[in-house]
Amino acid sequence: MKHLFLIRHGKSSWSDASLSDLDRPLNTRGQRQLNAMARPLKAMGALDGEVHVSQACRARQTIEGLLDLLAEPQLIGRVHFDPDLYTFRYKRLLRWIRHLPGEPENLTIIGHNPALSDLATRLTGQETPDMATGSVLHLELPIDSWAKVGKGQSRVVAYLPPKLASYELFQRKASPPPDKGRDLRKQLPAMLHHLLERLRATQPGVVAGVDPEFLHQFRIALRRSRAITEALCTITGDEHLEKALHPLKSMARQTSTLRDLDVFLMELEARSLEDRRLRQSLRASGAGAFFRQWQAECHRQLCGHLEGKDWRKALASWETAINGKTLSRPLKKLTTSAIHDTVTERAALCHQLFARLAPESPDEPFHELRKALKRLRYLAELDTQSYRSLLDELREQQKLYGRFQDRHVQLSLLDNLADSRKGHQLPPALAEMAAELDLDKQDTRATILAHPPELKLA
Repeated sequence: MKHLFLIRHGKSSWSDASLSDLDRPLNTRGQRQLNAMARPLKAMGALDGEVHVSQACRARQTIEGLLDLLAEPQLIGRVHFDPDLYTFRYKRLLRWIRHLPGEPENLTIIGHNPALSDLATRLTGQETPDMATGSVLHLELPIDSWAKVGKGQSRVVAYLPPKLASYELFQRKASPPPDKGRDLRKQLPAMLHHLLERLRATQPGVVAGVDPEFLHQFRIALRRSRAITEALCTITGDEHLEKALHPLKSMARQTSTLRDLDVFLMELEARSLEDRRLRQSLRASGAGAFFRQWQAECHRQLCGHLEGKDWRKALASWETAINGKTLSRPLKKLTTSAIHDTVTERAALCHQLFARLAPESPDEPFHELRKALKRLRYLAELDTQSYRSLLDELREQQKLYGRFQDRHVQLSLLDNLADSRKGHQLPPALAEMAAELDLDKQDTRATILAHPPELKLA
């Protein structure tokens, strides 16, 4: 079995008309693409074998940039520059591969389009992605010699363009939220359609699983869709729209643990960079591997849901709901006075929930109040002009309750690690981290109790 990795050079500059095509360098966007792709390329194994590079300046700068970012001296010895790879014709690439000396299991070519995309189409016998600048295509070939490579033999293992490896690059071309002014009967449908498109647009990045920000933004789109819909249902008493929302609520639950692990692993990485003892403990105890494996399993399960027919049907049904009477019917009942009455009622509930809190209360009442404050904010956001002060206060409150929730989740994840170990104990460095998190959680709890929410409606 052979593995072929085709990498298209990063985005190049056309600013200097005096340069030949061979001498054109990478531009700023090309450098950003390298920053996004370096770690994913390493994780995919795209740089584990021989790496053959076109002599064009933009291709040379691509591998040089990756070498700088990865700082792996052993990779330099596997990099070869070849003038035959400066070509735009796939037949020339195919001949080059067939006459490759040696039989490396992994072969990587950093070259140019349309040669790379056309080669992939030839080798797979079907249409393959038109490779974007900076992207990688991984092909698997059931052959024992590169001399035998031919039409229709290979299958696509993975395709990763920079815009799916980096939310920052993806966001560069994302459409802005709609602005229909204060006419809610126009603004709410427009926003729900915008959020539906965000779900569809960010989903490939979630499936790629490289940048956790895609999942975060996917969850935001789910949460905002739910917020608008539930606020509308609360005010109007409509049940049909809320029923149509159920699959989106279910998907939000299915993404929850993975998002918690993403955030926790980012914190572990940040802490371990500054704490050598923690870094060694994560490696020696297997704790780091435990959380990464758990994260990978959650991601695998989520991809199964996202790529299944049930989710596609759910999105199609949701689109039908927000296009038709399911949404238009409750919108007709939406008035400013109805919003105000419901906000007043929910604010009173939040005050009641706070009054029940005490230093000895378990965590659950704090979580219940956090959710109630969030729902109140969603309602108030239907009329931001009338509730600016209230929204400012709610955002500050949610930061505080959010910190309490984060510490609760992080401690729960560490408890899972302890439960998986003989003796049910954490390694010393992680036990110290857990004690620090618990202390911060208790301090946050005390701050919450000392600052009742001031929910001013005027």
